[in-house]
Amino acid sequence: MIVNKKFFLLICIIIFISINCFVLAKDEIENFLKEGDDLVSKGKYDLANENYSNAIDLIGSDTQHPQYVSLLFKRAGIYHQKGKNILALSDLNRAIEANPDNIHARLKRAKIQSSLGRFEEAMDEYKRVLKIRPDNSQAKQQIEKLKKVEQQLEKVRDMVRVDKNYKDSIAILLDIQSVVSDLKEVRLMLCECYFQQGDHRKVLDETMTILKSEPSSVAALYWRGKTFFSMGEKDIAMKFLKEGLKFDPDNTNCRAMIKTINKFEKSTANAQELFNQQKYQDALGQIEDALEIEPNSQTHSTPLYLLKCKCLLKVKKGKESIEACNRALELDELNADALYNRAEAYMYEEDYQKALNDYNKAREHKPNDPQIHEGIRRAQKAQQMAKRKDYYKILGIQKSATPEEIKKAFKKLAIKNHPDKSTETDKEKAQQIYMDINEAYEALKDEEKRKRYDMGEDINDPHGGQGGHGGFGGFGGFQGFQGFQGFQQGGGGGFQFHFR
Repeated sequence: MIVNKKFFLLICIIIFISINCFVLAKDEIENFLKEGDDLVSKGKYDLANENYSNAIDLIGSDTQHPQYVSLLFKRAGIYHQKGKNILALSDLNRAIEANPDNIHARLKRAKIQSSLGRFEEAMDEYKRVLKIRPDNSQAKQQIEKLKKVEQQLEKVRDMVRVDKNYKDSIAILLDIQSVVSDLKEVRLMLCECYFQQGDHRKVLDETMTILKSEPSSVAALYWRGKTFFSMGEKDIAMKFLKEGLKFDPDNTNCRAMIKTINKFEKSTANAQELFNQQKYQDALGQIEDALEIEPNSQTHSTPLYLLKCKCLLKVKKGKESIEACNRALELDELNADALYNRAEAYMYEEDYQKALNDYNKAREHKPNDPQIHEGIRRAQKAQQMAKRKDYYKILGIQKSATPEEIKKAFKKLAIKNHPDKSTETDKEKAQQIYMDINEAYEALKDEEKRKRYDMGEDINDPHGGQGGHGGFGGFGGFQGFQGFQGFQQGGGGGFQFHFR
């Protein structure tokens, strides 16, 4: 009897302790839930999640606890807001398993499945909702929207990857995003479209959103690195690309981009060095290699187009030089160096009015630049001298003609147009032509006279030629370059370049 009494007493103590523990646990669960709700209202989601997790841990395996489903649903909501969709799905799965008829949990699960690109699963989930609540308008609307999204996605993939129609793709992608806000594929396609459209800030915004929820997203790290490089931030770009390789050492995009950056820097440095060595054709080859990599960056491409403009003038390709400067100005319309160098190209092409226009525009941005003022003076003088006799045209030769070519042309024309060969009625005209031929030859055969003539000076002015127009130093865009002196086109003279 004594043993039975002791056993009975032990059982009573255990029951008493259990009841008290249950009451205490119940109170603690309610406290965690209440505190979690308060923290959510204050926007302190991480702390709220800790409280919800503590309450769920206390409930344990009691799936019939009255707060079990509610706590899981609330924690899933915070996970979803933080972009932790897999964790959110796990909680929703547990909540639905405990209460299969919970409409809110099913709708939330369908939404997350959509954001993960699991459209078929999401559609099935919405259909289950309609079986429970046939009149649920949200499920009906989302089914129709998802059908449209699937069609849009199929279309926009081809627009981006095949047609490269980035501009029109953006509107469709944003429309998809209004229905499925967290779909990573859409964000990554937006990154590509924004990048190709030159909207670097939006690329950074999209990649930041992805990385907040998925720090190991190699695709987002790649686009972030590519964008920073295009913005001129090479070190930051390399940091993100190398970060991507930590998560995926064999990632071809990150590896290729790092290789591309190194190649670009090498080509750019080679182009500058070859230009300094006056190896202009070789420099052009290196410039093209660099521009093939980065053709549309204001930071990287503008100075390359400027250098291309100068190289092309050096090899006597005025029209192509103008085109190169046009590209620089498309990227930076206020670039005074590009305006100045295009003016120099127009001077070479004898389009003096366009040259003057560009010199004046350049002066608006650099009003105290002496080289620009000198360019304006030369253009105005050239306009005045354009009405004079064109000695090159008289002799029928190019401006780049050598002294031997000038002499040969003179002899041929002198024999052909000698006044003794003309009739009496045409003698006066023939004499004038012959005098012009001799005048042109006398001017162009003399190196100093030819130089002054090409500079726009009046060689018949006894006070002309009292000072040259040497080039100025400086090179816009490539740090450390100190400029070069003008050179004469052709053998004994020609157009003198005044590069910046």
